[in-house]
Amino acid sequence: MTILQSLVTFYDRLDRRGDAPKPGYAPVGISFAIPIEPDGSVGKAIDLRDPNTRRPTPADRMVPKVRDHNNSGKDPFLFWDNTGYALGLVKKEMKRGTPSELFGHFRSSNLDATCDAKSRELLAFRAFLTAWMPERGSELGIAEEDLDANVVFRFVETGLLIHEVPEAQTIWQKSLASDQEKRLCLVTGDQSPLARLHPKFPALEAGGNKAPVVSFNEKSFESYGKDQGANAPVSEAAAFKYGAALNWLLDRTNARSFRLGETTVVFWADDREANVGEAAATEAEKAFWAEFGTDRDAEPEPDADAEDAAAIGAELVDKVKALRGPPDLAKLRPNTRVHVLGLSPNAGRIAVRFWLVDTFGHLEENLKRHKQDMAIEPSDRNPNPKAYALLYETAVLRKAENIPPRLGGELARAILTGGSYPRTLLAAVIGRIRADKEINAARAGLCKAVINRDHDEEVIPVALDPNNLNPAYRLGRLFALIEGAQRAALPSLNATVKDRYFGAACATPARVFPLLHKNAMNHIAAVRKERGGGLAHWIEAEIGQIWSGLSDDLPRALRLEEQGRFIAGYYHQRFSKTAATPAEAQTIRASDTEGDDQ
Repeated sequence: MTILQSLVTFYDRLDRRGDAPKPGYAPVGISFAIPIEPDGSVGKAIDLRDPNTRRPTPADRMVPKVRDHNNSGKDPFLFWDNTGYALGLVKKEMKRGTPSELFGHFRSSNLDATCDAKSRELLAFRAFLTAWMPERGSELGIAEEDLDANVVFRFVETGLLIHEVPEAQTIWQKSLASDQEKRLCLVTGDQSPLARLHPKFPALEAGGNKAPVVSFNEKSFESYGKDQGANAPVSEAAAFKYGAALNWLLDRTNARSFRLGETTVVFWADDREANVGEAAATEAEKAFWAEFGTDRDAEPEPDADAEDAAAIGAELVDKVKALRGPPDLAKLRPNTRVHVLGLSPNAGRIAVRFWLVDTFGHLEENLKRHKQDMAIEPSDRNPNPKAYALLYETAVLRKAENIPPRLGGELARAILTGGSYPRTLLAAVIGRIRADKEINAARAGLCKAVINRDHDEEVIPVALDPNNLNPAYRLGRLFALIEGAQRAALPSLNATVKDRYFGAACATPARVFPLLHKNAMNHIAAVRKERGGGLAHWIEAEIGQIWSGLSDDLPRALRLEEQGRFIAGYYHQRFSKTAATPAEAQTIRASDTEGDDQ
C-alpha cells in the first residue's frame, strides 16, 4: 500500500467515527466575522479569536476549501477569505496583486457563483459585494496588525454564517462537480476528474512556504507533455482525502505526530485487520505515542505540555491528555498494522524521510531491541530515554535547532526497523564529547548501540568488563584511572587531564599516553604520601592490570568506531562501583555527578 492509499484509508476511518471533514471543506483558522445587514451594509467586525492564549488564536472553522491560493491572485475562495481578498485590506502589498485587484477577483467570483441566489443571506452578501469599497476599511475596527487574517461573513438577522447557509453549501457542491475529462486515479483505481494541484500542509511550513507532498514545480519534472498533476494522476476526491487525513495527523492536539530534529513523524493504525477494531487501533496509537511522543520529564527544552496548552486553548487540554494517556493493555492487539511516515519541510515539495508499515507486535520487538542496545551500567536516572531526547546529545548547547539535519529521521528508521543506526549518529556523539568533554549514560549508550548493532553482537558490554582485551576499550579505562589519580592527588583542581587531553587520548593514544602515565605515577605517589597506601595501591594495581593487556606499541590512531569503544571503556571505569572498589575510590566517584546528567 502506497503512502497516499494508506492516508485515504485512514480518512475513511476518520469518516466512520465522525472526525473527518466533509469533502470540499477544511478546517481553517478564522479571526473575524463581518456582520452584514440585509442592505449589504456592515458593522464592527466580530473577533472570533481565543483571548485566553498568549497570543489571540484564530478559531478553527470548517469552510469551503480544496486547495490553497496559487500565486496568480485570481483564485479567491467562495464565501470567505483573508482580508486581502475578502475586503481589499492588507498589512503589506502582496506579489499576487494590489488589494483592489484581489478584492475585484473575490467580488466577481462570488457574484458569478451566487447569480441565481434566492435566500436572504446570499442576497445580502451580494449587496455587500456590490457596495463595499476598501477605502471604508476603518468602519470594521480591525487593527492594522491584525490584517491578512481570515474572515467569514455573518447575516445579522438570522445569525448564520454565509458559508453555512444551505443554499451556499449547495452552490459550493455544484462548483466541485468538474466538467473535466475523467481519467484513471492511481490511488483509488476509479475513473474520476484529476487534481491539477495537490494539498499543502501548513504544519510543515519551510521558510514561510507551504509545500505539497506531490508537485511538479518545474518543466523538467513533467513528462510526455503532461501538465502539473496529470504527471501522477490522482483524483480530486483522493487528493482531498489524503490531504485532510494528513492535516488531521499533523494537528498536535490529536497526538498522532511528534518531532525528531527536522523530521516530523506521523503515525496511525489500521482497524481493518482481523480482530482489530477502532478500539484496538486507538490503543496501538496511544502505545506508540507513549514510547516515542514528547515526554516533559525528559525534554530539556521548555515544558512542551505547557506550550501545547497555551497554543491550543484550555478547552482542549483534557482531550489532549486523554489521547496521550497510557494505553489499555487489554485492548492492544499485536497484529494491529501501524503506519509510520517521516516528513521534513522543503521549498518545492515535502521530503519523505521514511515510510514504514508493520504490525504493532513487530514494532514493539524492535523497540525492545533498541532499549537493550542502549542499556549501559551504571544507568542514568532515566534508563530508557526516548528517541527525541537522544538527539539532544548530538546538538550544540542541546538545542533543537542544532540537531544535525536528517539525523532524526534516520534514527527513527533504525529503531523502528531494527536496522543499523546511522553512522552519522556515532560521529555526532563523539564530536560533541570531544567538544564539551561531557560523557554520560546516554552518550556512552549511543556509542555502544551503534557499534554493537553494526557487528550484530555485543562487542561492548553493558557493564564494566575487566577481561575485555580490546585496546581502545582498555585505553578508555586507563584514561579514567589516570584522571582518578589526579583527582585524588589534587581534589581542589578545577580542570583535569580530561579537559586538556581527552580528544588527543581518544584519537591518537600513542602520542599522549606515555606522558599521561608518567604524570599518573607522580599523582599516585602524592596520594600514597597524603592518604596512605590503600587508595594509591588500588589505583596502581588497576593501572597495572590494564597495561598488562596492552601491547608495547600503542595504537597511533583510533578509527571512529574505536573511539566509541574508548568512550564506553572510560564511562564504565569512571562511574562503575563494585564491592572490590575501596571506599575512598567510591567517595571520589560519588562526588562527581557527570555520569548522571542528561
